Amino acid sequence: MGGSAKSWQDEPLVLAKETWPETLPPYKVSGVTSSFMYTNKVGLQFAIHLARILKETFQLGLENVRWFVMGDNDTVFFTENLVTVLAKYDHNEMYYIGDNSESVEQNVAQTYGMAFGGGGFAISYPLAEVLVKILDGCINHYAVLFGSDQKVHACMSEIGVQLTKEPGFHQTDIRGNLYGLLAAHPIAPLVSLHHLHASEPLFRDTGRVESLKRFVSAYKMDPGRILQKSICYDPNRNWTFSVSWGYNVELYRSLETSIELQTTFKTFQTWRGYEDPFTFNTRPVIPDQCKRPVVFFLDQIEDGGLGEWTESSYKIYDNVLLEKSNCSLEVQYVNVTASYFRPELWKKVKR
Repeated sequence: MGGSAKSWQDEPLVLAKETWPETLPPYKVSGVTSSFMYTNKVGLQFAIHLARILKETFQLGLENVRWFVMGDNDTVFFTENLVTVLAKYDHNEMYYIGDNSESVEQNVAQTYGMAFGGGGFAISYPLAEVLVKILDGCINHYAVLFGSDQKVHACMSEIGVQLTKEPGFHQTDIRGNLYGLLAAHPIAPLVSLHHLHASEPLFRDTGRVESLKRFVSAYKMDPGRILQKSICYDPNRNWTFSVSWGYNVELYRSLETSIELQTTFKTFQTWRGYEDPFTFNTRPVIPDQCKRPVVFFLDQIEDGGLGEWTESSYKIYDNVLLEKSNCSLEVQYVNVTASYFRPELWKKVKR
């Protein structure tokens, strides 16, 4: 994981003053890069450090390495799911795995063939072995490119390896409320989230850090099921429940189609502050408060007993606003019982 020059300056000499915790992976300080060319007019030299971390890590000569994973210092990785995703691929072959940005503007400005570094990407050992031989030359040859991920992608193009896309890597090049994105997560393990400082808290009743802690507690309870959607119908009331496990439940007082429920509410803007476009379909937030889904956010979660299932509870959000709109609901909590997700299910054909 790379950190920028700015992030080191913000907390000077912390490592020198304190003992590095044994519970954390060992740290390394990247080498001097002043001899490398960097001609991008709006970027910073530290992009070279981030690119060369791959080579420097490879040169450590660690044993039994299958993959090298790159991310930014504001990338949150969900490591159990990362391992699950990488296990689908033969690490003896050349793989470059990640995903694009959510904002079309960012992909057009860079390229659709690139794994964005904030979302993170993985490189198999055989590919890294070839990459390190040409990386320094690539950095100089592509001195005009802005970021480390662009430079790495340029090297991949010269090697002839294309990006293998996995939708669980999230660059999160969006600003505003992530609710729409998370509530309509693709059928794939959640691998990473980025730029959480640029969005509102994941849960609306607390701050960013506490929100993330609550979300991670659900992830740790059942990594494979986090954000996976289930749809239930109550034909007696003509209600629809859309469950994004570990995050929220949407209650519609109408019968909604699955294709509608899997389309993202546009609760955010692009990275540069525009309304659209995005790399996925969106739908507008319903103006009428009484026609919107009633949203319940994760309140608590626990093992249901015998390690076979979980019991999670979701609490209604902003019922006061519903009362003011004369469309309040007596339901205050939604309880969800779910069997633990088996990682081998990801190896089956999606249906």
